Amino acid sequence: MKSKIYAMAMLVLFAIGARAGSLKLNEKFNDQFSDKDSIIVTFGDKTRLIIYGENRQELEKIMKYDLNALLKDLKVRLDSTQADTTFLREEFDGNKYLKNPGEANEKDYLRIGLRGIHIKDGDTRVSIDGKGVEVKDGDEVVSSDSTYRRVGKRFHRRSWGGSSPRKGFNIALGLNTYGTNETTAGFNKSDYDLKPFGSRYVSLGYVASANVVRGKDARLTLDFGVDFSWYNMMYDGNNTIIKTDDAVEFVPVVDDNKQEVEVRKSKLVVPYVNLSIMPTLSFSRSFISYISAGAYGGYRLGSYTKVRKVGTKDVDHDRRNFYIEDLRYGLAAEIGIRNFPDFFVNYDLNNLFEANRGPSVRMLSFGVRLF
Repeated sequence: MKSKIYAMAMLVLFAIGARAGSLKLNEKFNDQFSDKDSIIVTFGDKTRLIIYGENRQELEKIMKYDLNALLKDLKVRLDSTQADTTFLREEFDGNKYLKNPGEANEKDYLRIGLRGIHIKDGDTRVSIDGKGVEVKDGDEVVSSDSTYRRVGKRFHRRSWGGSSPRKGFNIALGLNTYGTNETTAGFNKSDYDLKPFGSRYVSLGYVASANVVRGKDARLTLDFGVDFSWYNMMYDGNNTIIKTDDAVEFVPVVDDNKQEVEVRKSKLVVPYVNLSIMPTLSFSRSFISYISAGAYGGYRLGSYTKVRKVGTKDVDHDRRNFYIEDLRYGLAAEIGIRNFPDFFVNYDLNNLFEANRGPSVRMLSFGVRLF
C-alpha cells in the first residue's frame, strides 16, 4: 500500500493594499483546517506554507522527509505553469522525499514462520516471537507482553513453575539405517543394503515430566515417555527377506515362474511400543532451548514385508517374525533449537536379529521432532 503524504502548498500573491482579500482567505483556511492539526509557516506578508495532518503524531512524521527537495519540485511545477497561479494543490508520493529511502512504508502483510507471527496493518505492527508479544503504532510501542517465551517448539509463559518443553504429544519423523553392520558368516552385506531416503522412521507418543531442579535461567526435569514407532527398512535392489527353518535369507523377488522381476518397493516393517526415561536440561534464554539424553526399551508388536513389483499396483505382504528380537533397548538424545524443529537420535544397543539367525546389525534412527 503505497503511502502518500499530502502536502498543500498555497502561495498567495497579493497586490499591495489588498488587505481585505487576505483576511477573507485567512477565514477560509481557518474554517477548512479547524478540525485538523496543522503547521503554518509565513514568509513575509504575501507567502504562506501550510502543512496539515489528522493528528500531532502524523505531523511528527514530517521530520523524516526532505522538505527542501519537495519545495524545489514545487517551484519547478510553478515555473512550468503558463498562467499566473494564485492557488495550487498538488499530491506527492512521500516515499520520493524520504531522507532515508529504507524507511519507505511496506505493504500490509501477515507472516507466519519459524521466527514467529508478524502482522502489519497500516502503521500498526504486531509481533509474536521468542521475545514475547509487542504492538507498535508507528515507532511507538503501545503494548508489550514478555511473559510468553518460545521454548523449543511451543510458546510458554516465562515462568519456571512449569515442566519440560518435551512434555505433551510428540510426533517424530526421520530416517533409519544400520548403526552397526558387522560381517556375519553366511550373509553378504550388499544383499540387505538399505536405501538412505527410503528407510523412514516414524514415532507417535506422549511425554510426562517431573521437576528435579529449578533455577532462574535453567531447569532440570525427568521426562517419562511412551510411544509407538515403526522401522521401515527399504532394501536397495530387488531383494527381499524370507524366513527359513534356521535363519533369514535375502533373495531376489521372483514371479510365479520363478523368474527374477524388478521391484518398485521392497521393505521390512517392524513396529514397537516403547518406554523411555530422559533427564532434560532446559534453558530460558539460550539459543539451545533444551538438551535431553536417556534410555529406552521397546517390545516388538509384529513384523511384515511389503513388496510391489514394477508394472503393477498390487502389494504383497508376508507377516512373520523373521527371527527379529522381541525386545529392543538403547540410548537416545535430543537437542532443542529455539525457532527451529528439535533433533533426535536413537541407537539400539541390541542386534535386530536373533544370534546366528540373521546379520549382526543394530539400528540407528535420527530426524526431527515436530510436536
